[in-house]
Amino acid sequence: MGAYDLGILASPIWGIAAERYNFYRPLFFTGFAITALGTILMPLLNSFIYWFTAAFLTGVGNSCAATLATLFIVDFSPRSEWELRIGFLQSMNGGGQVAGLFLSAAFSSGSYGSGLLIAGSLLGLAMIIGRIGLPLTRPKPDLDYSRKNLHQVLDIRALAPFPRLHTTTGIALHINPLNVWGLRRLPWVLGTTFGRFLISWFMFALSVSAFFTYLPLMLDKSYGINPRLTASLYALSAAIGIGLFLKSSQWSRHYSSTKVYRFGLWLRVSGFSLLLLPGYIPLHHKMAIGITGFLIIVLAWPIISVSGTNLAARLSPFSEGAAIGLFNASLALATVIGTFASGPLVRWWGYYTIPIIALLNLLAAILLTAGLDQG
Repeated sequence: MGAYDLGILASPIWGIAAERYNFYRPLFFTGFAITALGTILMPLLNSFIYWFTAAFLTGVGNSCAATLATLFIVDFSPRSEWELRIGFLQSMNGGGQVAGLFLSAAFSSGSYGSGLLIAGSLLGLAMIIGRIGLPLTRPKPDLDYSRKNLHQVLDIRALAPFPRLHTTTGIALHINPLNVWGLRRLPWVLGTTFGRFLISWFMFALSVSAFFTYLPLMLDKSYGINPRLTASLYALSAAIGIGLFLKSSQWSRHYSSTKVYRFGLWLRVSGFSLLLLPGYIPLHHKMAIGITGFLIIVLAWPIISVSGTNLAARLSPFSEGAAIGLFNASLALATVIGTFASGPLVRWWGYYTIPIIALLNLLAAILLTAGLDQG
């Protein structure tokens, strides 16, 4: 999973290459091909280093396809249609995830290789269908937008990423160029209100990276929830999450992004608290407690994602583009660190260390929200 997340970090490279060299459609299908290659190779390999490489390739390909999918909207459509088209893209992405999770449940009893081969084959079908209507090159860009960072002219809420089984960051759907100016300003930023939010966001991402990495194993070994049920539950929550993205946007405008963000963090605290109980208190119905905690954790993501993205833009002491770049960087860094660091901890102390670590980081993230009321 760490290798996959490392591959996802290639997203900014694809966005820069596509816009600089006007190389959209070839790169888009390159992403599909790389993802298919990594997916199909996985069940054919029998060594950790080869699995690691295949997972990395899958992440690289995923980041390329997802990045170019959004660029086909913002670089080829009138600005007035961006939010509507991106909303439709996200809905299709969400619907595909729901269908994929239900399909994966059919292969979760041991037919993992067959499931991966079918997934790779579906990518081939997607490449055939995807060629219909896609432009080859981009016309000369509007001068009003060519000198601006994407997020200075795009509704931030529309890019709130859809939750994924492997991570809570959805890095592949953020398409900000690597902003060197923003990185150079990082030491100064950390002393501002925006910097405090950035650290809070880092702690939040760190809190859940281990959980989503070991999700099927943890639920199976600790709560008796088999992978098939896990996939079905995740599909159900993902379907509900599509509507929650829209509601969270309304709540952020009505109650303020800070309050909604803090509410989402407290929801996750309650979910992880439930997951922690069976490890220390002899309780019946471990499965019911595990399912409830799991659903709360997953359904909190749309709330946190939308409000957190809004806060990153509103609290920025400089351009929104630089702010979102740092926002994404903190997510990516926390995800990779948490994924790799959680392995030894789980091995030494078991799966119940995951909710403990999550609760400590979430409480730190909540404390850091003090004074962010201007969001």
